[in-house]
Amino acid sequence: MKRILAGILLVLVLSTVMSMCISNNSSASSNPLTTSTVQQSTTTTSTTQETSTSTSQIDITKLHFYMFGAAGCPHCGRMKEEIPKQFGKDKFTYYELQGNEHNQKLFSELYSILGVSGVPLIGIFYDNHLVAVIEGEYNVKSTPEIVQVALKENGVVFISGKVYLIPSNHTEIIKKLEAIFMNGEPSEG
Repeated sequence: MKRILAGILLVLVLSTVMSMCISNNSSASSNPLTTSTVQQSTTTTSTTQETSTSTSQIDITKLHFYMFGAAGCPHCGRMKEEIPKQFGKDKFTYYELQGNEHNQKLFSELYSILGVSGVPLIGIFYDNHLVAVIEGEYNVKSTPEIVQVALKENGVVFISGKVYLIPSNHTEIIKKLEAIFMNGEPSEG
């Protein structure tokens, strides 16, 4: 598990820009999720061959992305362009935060649960279940690997500067996160 999570972390660090438009100063110590709730990856070695071999099992037609973002955020703009380009417009739902009280309230709930404050904030669903939460811009081509790790490790991958795993037996937290990501007010721009 640690080797795969470390591999995902290494791929993301090397292939993405993790700076956020909204402040991303939350650290592991200020994160409301405790270490008993979330398992953090601490190793740094992996083989990418394991990851790429296992991703052939992911059916990308079962993916859906829900994203909280802000107008004028260049990282949000790139994600709004790249995700639909890679997976299809029907697989992407965007929630604008600026000028939308409902979406701001939901984002506040995400902050309360996860300690995240940066955008874009993306919830990746596979077969109608949350499998990953990513704070910041990432290489969307790595999505199948991220989903594969979540399925193999039986939890929700949470990437916010570091890689964490929310175990699937934390059903209350996962159900709350799913409800938040699925109940925003979609925006076009």
